[in-house]
Formats: sequence, C-alpha cells, structure tokens
Amino acid sequence: MERGRGKGNFTCFTPETVENCGFGGGGSSARAVMEDTYLSLQEMKEMKAEEGIVLPDIEFDFRFDVGAFFDYYPIDVTAFAKYIGMNASVLRQYVTGLREPKEDTIKRIREGIDKLSRDLGMNLMVEKPPVSYV
Repeated sequence: MERGRGKGNFTCFTPETVENCGFGGGGSSARAVMEDTYLSLQEMKEMKAEEGIVLPDIEFDFRFDVGAFFDYYPIDVTAFAKYIGMNASVLRQYVTGLREPKEDTIKRIREGIDKLSRDLGMNLMVEKPPVSYV
C-alpha cells in the first residue's frame, strides 16, 4: 500500500494474479484502501462466477510504505521520530509523500517499529496508581 503526495491519495495492488485477475484499491485512507481492495475481490468473484469460474478465498498480506503505515496506525510522527533519533520534520515529509526515503532510511524506520513492538510487548504498563490521592 502506498500513499501518494498530498492528502487522501492512497492506493494498493496485488503483485500476483489469480485466474488472470489482479486486485487493488484506492481511497482517502489506508483503511479505505483495504476495504476497497476487498470490494474489488468480491466484485471479481461475482464476475467470474457469471463465467462459471470460482475464485478461491484469498487472504491479502498488506505491506505499507511509510505514509500508509502512519495513516493506518495512530502513532504520533513527532514522538516516533524522537524515539528513533530521526528529525521529525524529515519523517513528516516521508509520511506525507513530499520526500521519498532511501533504502537505509526505510530500514531505520522498520527497525524502530520493531523496537517499539518489542518495548510494548514487555508488559511495562502501569496497572494501578502507585500512590493514592485523596
């Protein structure tokens, strides 16, 4: 899934076909693109059924570019940039599609996401206040 320049310009496509059918979608958000992609699958199933062809059930494995990732997951870009030691203004430009990150930058962002995932999985959440206030 990719975010184009500007607001509300998201698209995705399948790199492979099934019964010579490709699937994809477009929309104003990453979630809208996912819904549109599933709708394209349903529409294609109906069209193929009229031809006597049964399309198998398909499970999509969505891959996000930087902009689509931050649209789909409600993560504060500035806070995440600080977390991985990146300039927040530059990361925002990647997120909005004004600049395209190089491969090493994508790797750095991916490693930051992995680190955040591990840190959140450490179960360090506070369950109750350590001090009671009256």
